[in-house]
Amino acid sequence: SRADRRALARSKIFPQKAPRIGLSACEDAKVERASRAAAPQSAPKGSEVFDLWSTPVETAETLAAKEEARLSTVKKTAMPRPAHVPKTLHQKVSAAPAVLLAHEGQSMNPASGAFEELACLAAAKQLEKEREEEARQRKLHPLSAALREVYGDQAVDEMDEERKVQAYRELKCPGAAAEEPAIAEEAGALGPKSVDGTRRKSQAQRNREKKRRLLSSEQLQKKERKKLVKSVGDIGAILKEMKEREAWLATRRQYRDKMRANRKELEAKHGVVPKTRVLGRTRFAEDDMIVPDAEAASKGLRSMPLQSSAAVRDRFSSIMRRGMLPALPELTTSEIVRRKAKAGRLKRSRKFASPLMKDNLLLKKK
Repeated sequence: SRADRRALARSKIFPQKAPRIGLSACEDAKVERASRAAAPQSAPKGSEVFDLWSTPVETAETLAAKEEARLSTVKKTAMPRPAHVPKTLHQKVSAAPAVLLAHEGQSMNPASGAFEELACLAAAKQLEKEREEEARQRKLHPLSAALREVYGDQAVDEMDEERKVQAYRELKCPGAAAEEPAIAEEAGALGPKSVDGTRRKSQAQRNREKKRRLLSSEQLQKKERKKLVKSVGDIGAILKEMKEREAWLATRRQYRDKMRANRKELEAKHGVVPKTRVLGRTRFAEDDMIVPDAEAASKGLRSMPLQSSAAVRDRFSSIMRRGMLPALPELTTSEIVRRKAKAGRLKRSRKFASPLMKDNLLLKKK
């Protein structure tokens, strides 16, 4: 029985005490645990029949876990499961080959013509990249670009914003500086200004402006009416113009289809990625062409300089070229600020303050 198990456990753990000396709470708990451990274990239940079509029954453990999660103050957010299959699961973004064949001039012992062609091609690509960067900077800063062409980079860097505007005005409007004193004198002769800085108009000026607006509106209506009457006899010319535009649009559509097919062919054969393709936030940019050192190659293969981890970079470049991963962004100031803000949001979302400590934190702030 339970009493016998308790007496047996007490005799094993503690020595015999006097009749009037009892057990402390800690000793009583030890005796209770020992008696429960000595209790006979229940026989294991037989395997229950599993019903495939029955609804799942929640056990006591699952109910206890749900209640604990409900009462807990710790955020436990699981990854959401996808609700549907992505539409682009089995679609290929790019038709570029996985491995691009090297140029003939990149071999160990290239012919002079092949090596010269490779050098010219690399120089042309570098010049094109510099031209694109210059056009982009000109588009972003048109005023500074126009001044740099005339005054030079050093002079423009020493100018402040006001001086830049003045120099640009002198460059584009050479007669404006000479007309400024005359304009100022004329403005002073027109009369005094009101409190808010605008000149007061007389009643005669207001009447003249009102009359001019009425006359201009009437003239515009007459002109539109005359144009409408005249356009009735120009239906043939309008139809002819519409047919010419349709033919021009058809030729333009054919040209676009031809250019699209040409881009696909270049991508499938030579791995040339179109500039309009954007995956994520970035565009893929091909690395600079490698021009081998002809002088080092003439001394032997052992003297050829090798780049570290060139194979790994080539594989990553191939993955990004084929659109399997988004390309790495350029290291610009805006990109650094965006990455820092994203890291800060992640760090702040992981912060947790116990409700018991919030009062103390509020007191510390005060």
